[in-house]
Amino acid sequence: MFSVFFLLGGCVYRDVRIPGLSTNFTQYVLNSDDFQILGTVETEGIYTSWLMFWVTGETGYRELLDKSKSLGGDEIINYRFEVEETSILLVVWNRIKWKATAHAIKYREKIKKP
Repeated sequence: MFSVFFLLGGCVYRDVRIPGLSTNFTQYVLNSDDFQILGTVETEGIYTSWLMFWVTGETGYRELLDKSKSLGGDEIINYRFEVEETSILLVVWNRIKWKATAHAIKYREKIKKP
């Protein structure tokens, strides 16, 4: 009986914190003459699902990019995120709190020209 509770314990309630990837799959070789770092932009949000059918929440990349553009930036680099997940019975209810950070950059004129 103990082994059943041990094996299914993570299925009833789960609370996990996970660091996200800190690199991008597409990598470019840029030097410091190609762009100027304007500062760090941050955002956070909550993604919730009920029975895996009803999902609410948003993603952070667009919000980080919008914050970069509000600083006068063209793009973001060094995108990082952290996820904190809480679930009940794995599929009944899931909540994911996430925090994302990136550096806002502005490309210099020489890199913008073809």
